[in-house]
Amino acid sequence: FFAPGLITGSLCWLALACVATFVQNMLFVKETPKITLAESRQLGQIVVWMSMTCMWLFWAFVYMHQLVPLIYPVHTPVLE
Repeated sequence: FFAPGLITGSLCWLALACVATFVQNMLFVKETPKITLAESRQLGQIVVWMSMTCMWLFWAFVYMHQLVPLIYPVHTPVLE
């Protein structure tokens, strides 16, 4: 589970999640009559981190599946 590509990709996803959290806090936090500023910030952070976690898991599953394929390709000899 400690393949270099998996670690590097996971760190990239973590950096992307931090950037998305910053963007969410700067641009999408808004107070309305039905939701306070703190609730808006908390809801945005939950949405950002849950979506990033799901996307990272999907990426990690696909990456690990390519590391250890279940079906190996069958090579046929080239006929001349």
